[in-house]
Amino acid sequence: MSKPSKDARIQTLRGLLGEAFALHQKGGAGVRLGRCYGVADGYMLALMDMGMATQKELNTVVVEERTARLGPAIKTLSAPEPAEADETLAA
Repeated sequence: MSKPSKDARIQTLRGLLGEAFALHQKGGAGVRLGRCYGVADGYMLALMDMGMATQKELNTVVVEERTARLGPAIKTLSAPEPAEADETLAA
């Protein structure tokens, strides 16, 4: 029996993260959501322990999956327009 390749294991991780992020987006219950994140976290730890992936590689996978499922982690906000010169603000 052959061992799964690194790419296959990363795809498995993407699936685990996708399930967790989808459940998060749907407002999943705490226990179930925690279990999904815990499984993905444990899988990442195992990949690092086996030397199949570095933390940087795994961070990249997490960012890609999070962005795909939930959108970017940060957004650029536009600055509010300056107040009119003749506007009076009450103190």
